[in-house]
Amino acid sequence: MKRFLASGFIFLACAVQADQACDEALARFDYTSATHLADALLKKSPNDAAAWICLARARYERGDFRTALDALDEAAKQPVGGPLAVKLGNWFGVTLRRLGRNEEAWRYQQAALSLAKQINDQGGLATALHNTAGMRYDRGDIPGALHDYQASILINPDLSERSASYNNVGLIHQWRGDTALAKQALEAAIALNRQGNHFHHLGKHLMNLGNLERQLGRYDEARRLLDEGKIWVEKAGDVFWLGIAAHYQAWLARDLRQPDVARKYFEEAKRYYEQAGAADDLRRLQQQMAQLKEY
Repeated sequence: MKRFLASGFIFLACAVQADQACDEALARFDYTSATHLADALLKKSPNDAAAWICLARARYERGDFRTALDALDEAAKQPVGGPLAVKLGNWFGVTLRRLGRNEEAWRYQQAALSLAKQINDQGGLATALHNTAGMRYDRGDIPGALHDYQASILINPDLSERSASYNNVGLIHQWRGDTALAKQALEAAIALNRQGNHFHHLGKHLMNLGNLERQLGRYDEARRLLDEGKIWVEKAGDVFWLGIAAHYQAWLARDLRQPDVARKYFEEAKRYYEQAGAADDLRRLQQQMAQLKEY
């Protein structure tokens, strides 16, 4: 009996270490290794909720939102509680949002936010606030979005995610027409990324700054930033953000009165968004493609 218990404890310890290794691969933006580790864990233990969540995250970060949701659904079949339940709710929130299932996303996200507060999970709470801020922005609640991003920044131990909050604050200021504040927030995000070698986030944030420079009419600087950002996103293998890269290039070509080039990039973005399952982004893109006929 003692030998059986000891073997069980060893198995559990190994499983925890393997789950940690999967999370560490994600933190390095090594989504291929994270996928392999999660697959190996699930082959041994198909009921490992943490492994399913790790697999979902790896798929999400590469822009495969539909199969990410499949993995989250598998995780939800297992008994989860505490911080792992918060993590599961947070990833349901962002994944459903990308798929355009916004009301479901909001429900999952608010449940995760409430649980994080209840159990005092600071890391999970920071992510829940970050995710909720994005959903508030979608709903037109700009003050609420800014409040939640700032609240997340203050407590978030994950510097890469903190950079994403700075980035999104910058995008809100850009939307409001305050380009100085927008640039300040985007550059703060980029500085964190360069400091921490967060190359995936760096690529996204460089492209967002490039799009701001395009809006300001600084087209050479815009192209430089867009080109550098795409290199890092390609390294991450992120299909969704390759779609955004093409989308931004389409806007640049449109502004430069190059409609044929713009159409080419719009079509490229469309293919990537369709592959990712990014319903809302695809809808907005198609509206802009129709408007290009004016040029």
